[in-house]
Amino acid sequence: MDAAYWMREYEHVLGSWKIREEDCDPAVLDYHIPLLERLDAIDGSSIALFDFRTRSYRFLTHSFKFLAGYDRDDAIEGGPDFFFRIMRHDHLPFVLETVTRSLVFLQGAPPAERKDYRLSFDFAIEPPGRKAVRLVQQIVVLELDRRANIWLALIANDLAPPGALGADPDRRLLNVRTGTSHLFSGHAKDSAEADLSRRELEVLGLVASGMASRDIADRLFISVNTVNNHRQRILEKLDSKSSAEAVRYAMSLGLI
Repeated sequence: MDAAYWMREYEHVLGSWKIREEDCDPAVLDYHIPLLERLDAIDGSSIALFDFRTRSYRFLTHSFKFLAGYDRDDAIEGGPDFFFRIMRHDHLPFVLETVTRSLVFLQGAPPAERKDYRLSFDFAIEPPGRKAVRLVQQIVVLELDRRANIWLALIANDLAPPGALGADPDRRLLNVRTGTSHLFSGHAKDSAEADLSRRELEVLGLVASGMASRDIADRLFISVNTVNNHRQRILEKLDSKSSAEAVRYAMSLGLI
């Protein structure tokens, strides 16, 4: 994939949306921003509120928890371009393609369904002079304007599990009401989602929280051998080489 091509497509899509100021209720922003301020103070994610009319962040986390500090004013002024510049160069076209294709899909969906989807994908960022980190980003449509155009999007960034930095990026567009995947559902591992049992999902969730097999066994009142058998079957079903890769993929699916 070519970053320059997908940047042009991304800009074209955003430039084609005609969202009028008079169709956007400022009281909606007044309602959401105090809630986001409180959420940012207590939640483990780094969050943002993106305005498609102004193409700017109307809220951006005060302390981007995974960058060990950052210039928030530059990020607000630069918008998404600020983060595109510090994204790992081979992940940038993937992210641009993912976001662009998803925006086209969502804007083409029936207006009543546009807030039913969650886009999740992962990528690495490499701030100058700092260690690269892998993030999982989730995006949902938060508000439509009075003509049902996509106006505000809520963005949450979380640190990917340890060991995921060198893995290929993954993505998913999920209808949270129906549980069905769209647009990127051709991934070979998608069929494994339905094959994970309730117990396997439970074990995977505990692995994602950082618990060792012994601790998981104590929590679930099962043997360590049973836990390890569950972990092996999870790797096989998700076609993953390590627990970290399985956790990362499950997070991208919204399973945990």
